[in-house]
Amino acid sequence: MSVYYVGKWNDHVIIVENQTEREKLIVDNEVLVQTKSGLRFGSALTAPMPGTDDLYIYVMIEGGTGCSCLIGKPLETEYDKKTKCFTAEYNGHTIEAFNKSKSYLVVDGQEVDREPEGLHSFGIRGSQPDADGKRFMSVHDGVTNGLKVKCSVYAEAENVRMIPCKKQGGELIPLAYTGDDAETAALLACLMVCCIN
Repeated sequence: MSVYYVGKWNDHVIIVENQTEREKLIVDNEVLVQTKSGLRFGSALTAPMPGTDDLYIYVMIEGGTGCSCLIGKPLETEYDKKTKCFTAEYNGHTIEAFNKSKSYLVVDGQEVDREPEGLHSFGIRGSQPDADGKRFMSVHDGVTNGLKVKCSVYAEAENVRMIPCKKQGGELIPLAYTGDDAETAALLACLMVCCIN
């Protein structure tokens, strides 16, 4: 059975289709990227975000347990094997993403986010949002590359809330509705007009 995750960002409808052996990232009814057939613990899907000059969409599907999504500007990083740190520069800021026993994010020498307690194979660390709601974010992916953790750093990044859904009669129906906030209401309204071909 396929599970779908639906989100909305700046009037773009984002749908992630999670099948037993394949995953698809669909934006505005266009498939941006899909995995090859095969079983895996999780999949990372990334592609240029349509309608933007330099933003990318990043999606992580973890073994059918959830879907994380962010949109931001990917930054080039340098890796220091000794300190296990990925470093990037952006508009005068230094961003450092560490992959030690716990992942954590440092911006301009100040720690801004740390992985919570417990053992995690995937996580997103982020700074506090600026006046425009943008953040620096680091993605720590220990799911898709065996024992080696991959790390990506993003500027001008935003989280996208994804709602799990099932397909029923050509419509996407939320699997659970938990909340009555404006963002959830907007996503549910978006679902009313979404369909998968």
